[in-house]
Amino acid sequence: MTDFETHPDRYVHWKLSIDGAIARLVLAVQEERPHVPGYRLKLNSYDLGVDIELADAVQRLRFEHPEVKVVVVSSALPNVFCAGANIMMLSSSSHPFKVNFCKFTNDTRCSIEDASRHSGQRWIAAVNGTASGGGYELALACDDIVLVDDGNSAVSLPEVPLLGVLPGTGGLTRLVDKRKVRRDIADVFSTLAEGCKAKKALEWRLVDATFSRSKFEAAIADRAARAAAAKTGGPREGARGIRLLPLSPKVSDGRVEYRHVTLDTDAKQRLATLTIRGPEGPAPASVAEVHELGGE
Repeated sequence: MTDFETHPDRYVHWKLSIDGAIARLVLAVQEERPHVPGYRLKLNSYDLGVDIELADAVQRLRFEHPEVKVVVVSSALPNVFCAGANIMMLSSSSHPFKVNFCKFTNDTRCSIEDASRHSGQRWIAAVNGTASGGGYELALACDDIVLVDDGNSAVSLPEVPLLGVLPGTGGLTRLVDKRKVRRDIADVFSTLAEGCKAKKALEWRLVDATFSRSKFEAAIADRAARAAAAKTGGPREGARGIRLLPLSPKVSDGRVEYRHVTLDTDAKQRLATLTIRGPEGPAPASVAEVHELGGE
């Protein structure tokens, strides 16, 4: 059974740091540590394990750190932002796994957008190298996409020309509905295996800004600082976060039991039953009391 619970202290593929109102999430995928054996996570490609960490980071930034107004997502590799979902992992997986994997990764990207919309955080994708497939879809989930202009780095959705499938985590939808890219341009873009480099990407509104490599880091820092200073309507100053404590479920054959939720599964009938129990006793009178009760 896959354990979806983790903590920044146990991250393998992401590095999270917080400096006041600005947080940085750096993708540094460890090739030799896939979620299951059998493939290597080359070029910052991701599998379920990588995205479990990202999902955890999104929720912790939102609920444990309301002081964070800007999140910068970047790569630890010098010329690659993210190559998307690992193809060897997908090719060796069952169809149901592929469906659920794509749903989980898209839900994670939706949670980024929800944090931006409802918790006042602005997400900046600092695309310091090529972003292809799911890597570009990750950038699309952010509010602001900045691409390095080095004559080589590009953004692309190469699934159609290379794999014969549509982008699996909202690529075309976010291009058209979110970024308002013309449908004919989005169609052409999705047929270009090589994608678009800085000049064309900016012209087609695939990114919001480009900077040369020598100016890139300074431009990102300036952009993040200005966004943090200008952001209004987010968490109030001095707001305290709520700790996301370990869930520590009791697991037995066919049952996973949490404090307030129990999951019973019947493999023969292909049936799952969720039972929800409300907390006992009076509700906390204030957020301060929630902290006193352990921050759950």
